[in-house]
Amino acid sequence: MATLPTDTDDYTGPSAHAEHPGDHLTTRRHMSARQQATAQLLLDAAERVLDERSYDDLTLRVVATAAGVTHTTAYTYFSSKAHLVSELFWRRLRRIPHPGRHGGAPLGDRVRAALSEPGMALSDEPRLAQAALAAMVSSDPDARRVRDRVGLDLAERLQEALGDDVDPRVGEVLLLAFSGAMLQAGMGYFGFEGVIDRVSSAAELMGDAQGCAPVG
Repeated sequence: MATLPTDTDDYTGPSAHAEHPGDHLTTRRHMSARQQATAQLLLDAAERVLDERSYDDLTLRVVATAAGVTHTTAYTYFSSKAHLVSELFWRRLRRIPHPGRHGGAPLGDRVRAALSEPGMALSDEPRLAQAALAAMVSSDPDARRVRDRVGLDLAERLQEALGDDVDPRVGEVLLLAFSGAMLQAGMGYFGFEGVIDRVSSAAELMGDAQGCAPVG
């Protein structure tokens, strides 16, 4: 769904050296707890609106009305609907625990541990999935900032699960495969449940070909 960084060591996007924000947003400025609560209110409203409307029909004014705030308040927190929906996807992703180390397991199992839940995060909500796809490829600067953080988080998940015995280039290829599969799922070529099947199959082929691709 997003363009992912292929190597966390070389990654130098906006969030490369930032701490994970927990329940905080990827914002243009620091926000107080009260402001964070208002932003979360807007995200909750966006989820409700996307149950009934497509991304094309979504506007910050509509979301603001659903949240019970003014549209000027909404623009204080989100620069565009792309920024809003990108943050909505990031909120889903950051609530999924990281997999931890899975050294010694077959490569396909390590990939499933890292990416199954992120790959299925929007599987039951087709409108939100379509909206997230459109938002994450947007040229909006704030949406790009969120996309960078999503990419870094996915790279870290996969790196943790693969462990030190796997060539880092394997992780790079698998991240690209995951990104492409998420894009195709978002476009409706297959369901999101097919994403991890395809990526783990690729991992198994790579593991078979390279003996689980040990470093060195």
